[in-house]
Order: sequence, then structure tokens, then C-alpha cells
Amino acid sequence: VRSISAANSVRPQRTSLRAETAVSDNGYEPVEPGSNRSAVIILLTDGENTTGPDPVQAAGLAANRGVRVYTVGIGTPEGQQIDVGGWKVHVRLDEATLKKVSEITRGEYFHAASASELKSVYQALNSRLSSERVETEMTAVFSAGAAMLTTLAGLLSLLWFNRFVS
Repeated sequence: VRSISAANSVRPQRTSLRAETAVSDNGYEPVEPGSNRSAVIILLTDGENTTGPDPVQAAGLAANRGVRVYTVGIGTPEGQQIDVGGWKVHVRLDEATLKKVSEITRGEYFHAASASELKSVYQALNSRLSSERVETEMTAVFSAGAAMLTTLAGLLSLLWFNRFVS
């Protein structure tokens, strides 16, 4: 795609790599939505799409990979201005989109109108999601790597100083 500027010079139009990759499936073999137990997204948003890929399409890609998306909606359907770090931000809750995203991915939708409700939502999510800490012994891997480097150093030394015994 090309665009012509005011000076009549032709230059390629820039496109967002993230937007392109977010909507293509690249031949991925789909799995059952929500089947990947170790992949979860918690999306805290007003749901209003202002730029980037379509949220429902992105949810479809997540669902094809078994990722469950829990959506947490903030704001009101009428819209309001909130102060975020000194910036005034207009937020308008799009519950329909957030419910659709969570439905497609077999997640769940929550609404948080206040900080206390948001805390309750996170407590509810914490009880549904669990994490497991697994300790893995890495000594053998490092020992094998060190043995390989030592052997390689010995072989290179023999080659360098030409000390092969026949």
C-alpha cells in the first residue's frame, strides 16, 4: 500500500506489526477454547476499542490456543472522565464486547464500578486461579555444559599445539 504526500513523493505507508500478527492465525492447529490450564489473561479495561485489531477476532485467536480470558469492565455505559496520573481520560464501558470476549474464550466477565468492587473481583479470580511453584534441579545441565566446554577446550588445545599421539 502506498500513499502520496503533499510533495508528490511516494513512500510506503507504515503498518503496525502487532496489528498484522494479532489477526492472522499462521496455520496454527486450533485446540478447545479454555483447554490450556496454564494460560490465562485477565483483561482490565473499559472495553472501548480505539485502535488496533478487533477484540473479538483477537479473542478468537486466544480461544484457538486454549487461552481463557477473564474480562474486568471498568467505567459506565454512559461514559465518564477519570483522572489517571494527572491525565483526564474518557472511558465508556462496552460490556457487550467484554462479555463476547470472555464467552468466546470460556472465561468470565466481571464489572467493577469502584476500587472496592475491583478488589472483590481480584479476590474471586484468585480463588479460581491457582499457581504451582515447581523447583527444578539444574545442576546436571550446568555440569554437562561445563564438561562439554572442557572437552572442547582440550581438543582445541591439541589442534592448536599439534600434539596428537600416533
